[in-house]
Amino acid sequence: MVALAKRYDVLVVHDLAYADIVYDGWKAPSIMQVPGARDVAVEFFTLSKSYNMAGWRIGFMVGNKTLVSALARIKSYHDYGTFTPLQVAAIAALEGDQQCVRDIAEQYKRRRDVLVKGLHEAGWMVEMPKASMYVWAKIPEQYAAMGSLEFAKKLLNEAKVCVSPGIGFGDYATPMYALH
Repeated sequence: MVALAKRYDVLVVHDLAYADIVYDGWKAPSIMQVPGARDVAVEFFTLSKSYNMAGWRIGFMVGNKTLVSALARIKSYHDYGTFTPLQVAAIAALEGDQQCVRDIAEQYKRRRDVLVKGLHEAGWMVEMPKASMYVWAKIPEQYAAMGSLEFAKKLLNEAKVCVSPGIGFGDYATPMYALH
């Protein structure tokens, strides 16, 4: 990725939001681990996931100095800073005992294990996620033609199960025939 960015003179923006919500000894990779990444990349980290601070809009960015400065300038046009008590809470979270982060990850791991086990028992062979709070599941073959949005509606209406349709994630999560 870094080599391609340098070759074609593009920038890489890497979202490391789920860096701490990892399981089974897996470590989320940082783009900044790649030699030369600081020349072409920035990386975002939010406290939303690791510290349950969703909605606080607290995070930070590291990487290419010029891009960090430009994005900070753009952000300053949209707000006048973060409420000071939220900044103090963020500092306390980052500098404090990190057991809470491990506890949050463990809670999501237990939920992941229950969900994946249940899906497997129902005949839905999904992969065991290494990180985050999501399970990527392919639409079962007999429902594939209806597409992810209609399948999500069917699950909600008939099984009272709410899922995010893959179409909202673009072609990464949508079969090619559904994109035409």
